[in-house]
Amino acid sequence: MSYTLLTAKISALTLTLFCAASFADQDHEHRRESLRALDASIQQLGMDVSSAERDAIASAMLAGLDVSRAAQQQNSPRYGDRFRRDAHAKATGCLRAEFEVNGDIPNQFRHSVFANPGRRYQAWIRFSNGDMLVQADGEKDARGMAIKLMGVSGTPLAPELGAGGTQDFLMANNQAFFNRNIHDYAENMQHLARLDRSGWFFSLWPPRLHLKQLIRAAQTVSSTIDTPLQERYFSILPYRLGETEIKFASRPCAGADYPITVDQSDENFLTTQLAYNLQSASACFDFVVQPRNTDANTPLDDATVIWEEKDSPFIPIARIHIPPQTFTSEAQWEFCENLSMNPWRGVGEWEPLGSLNRARRLVYHAVSEFRHTSNNAPLQEPEGWCLPGEVCTPQQGLNIVKPTWPLPRCFDALARSVDGQVLDSQCADDSYAIDFSAQKVEAGAAPGSSAATKSIQSHY
Repeated sequence: MSYTLLTAKISALTLTLFCAASFADQDHEHRRESLRALDASIQQLGMDVSSAERDAIASAMLAGLDVSRAAQQQNSPRYGDRFRRDAHAKATGCLRAEFEVNGDIPNQFRHSVFANPGRRYQAWIRFSNGDMLVQADGEKDARGMAIKLMGVSGTPLAPELGAGGTQDFLMANNQAFFNRNIHDYAENMQHLARLDRSGWFFSLWPPRLHLKQLIRAAQTVSSTIDTPLQERYFSILPYRLGETEIKFASRPCAGADYPITVDQSDENFLTTQLAYNLQSASACFDFVVQPRNTDANTPLDDATVIWEEKDSPFIPIARIHIPPQTFTSEAQWEFCENLSMNPWRGVGEWEPLGSLNRARRLVYHAVSEFRHTSNNAPLQEPEGWCLPGEVCTPQQGLNIVKPTWPLPRCFDALARSVDGQVLDSQCADDSYAIDFSAQKVEAGAAPGSSAATKSIQSHY
């Protein structure tokens, strides 16, 4: 089946569910219509799910659309009528990055985008606050890191998401989730659609107590952060890479240090802090995988269970470089808000595992299409660092004087002068050096200045 036809069928599912969810008191006929549409899509996609799981996916999808509407009504008085994501609604930064597969990656992980040691990909990273409502950065909340690689090759895992060329990695700064599986998630989403955050976890009537899940939820939203660059981010859910079942994570590179200087009473201080740190310095994360140890407590379909590192240590397989850059333009915020992330957007021998991941394939796609349609926004995948419709150089927006990543390789290909002079090469030879003397360097507004503050605030 062609990508276009399959995408059209999934879009028809979104429309059917959207229409069904439009009725405050959805009757049995509308529910049956939704399930018929979902069944058709599941069959077209070749997904192997039980009838109970299908019902839970349909319920979660309808609730996800309701959450988007409820959040939009709460956000709109202050932040405009835009429909945002039903989770991780507020971005704190949308950054250009480079993702490099380690040269010594073990053979068992050389699959999908990791097949070729030393391979480098351009990437976009979206840092975010986890809540469905836009709120001050100082509020206790989960934090997200979503990475989109570009220029990937291979057979798309989920052709309804496009013809390939990109791969997404979604992470949060907590190791476990507060729902075990799709059945927990669907029930919890019904409460969230009514902005009832605690009703699924405990209730006096009808009597209900999901204690372990309640503890996980409290842990998820129990802390604040100083900067997104100092957090560890986890996939939470399992995947299969080649023949190995894994979880993955991103952790700050050893020795990375980011001065904390901004006023944290500012509601957007995480963005301001990122802008300050990346004005002239770079950032670095190691991308690591955790192979499943079947002799330990490492279930595939209970997201409340942490795979303990003592049983299965993380292994570095790639490095993420975030060069110095300016990222607070209105055009870049708009681009970031229109990005769509899905754990099934990938290629080759890569497969999300468990009922929550199976549901994410359909739920995320449906809610994303609803969001883009409601906002009259394009749903398209980026091909590089240049913004859509923008004429730019490959290093547009970067502020590099000399990279500071603590890596034993040449960075001249990303280096640019701030005064128009040719930089001395740091390479063993000049094969990687690029002359930026003829390029116009645009000066970014200094973090904390009125221009930078205006740019940051205009997004929210």
